[in-house]
Amino acid sequence: MSVEEIFKALSCKWRVKILREIAKKDLCMCEMEAMDHLDPSTLSRHVSVLKRAGLVDMIREGKRKRLILKDPRVLELIELAEKIVEGRK
Repeated sequence: MSVEEIFKALSCKWRVKILREIAKKDLCMCEMEAMDHLDPSTLSRHVSVLKRAGLVDMIREGKRKRLILKDPRVLELIELAEKIVEGRK
């Protein structure tokens, strides 16, 4: 994992939304698909980027794959970036 990979992962609104949702509650892939109306392949691609960046992990529970947030400090990083953007308006 590198700083560049983390920021690349955070550069997409869908990935930020995924992080915020699993910060509230660990969710399985099927719950994420239903909630965001994302195509399974699109969701899988976003999750892969988040995994490569070291931001999420996936745990198998029977047939289900549950997403978990590995480090909640990433949400602080997102909030700080949003404050910077707001300060420029």
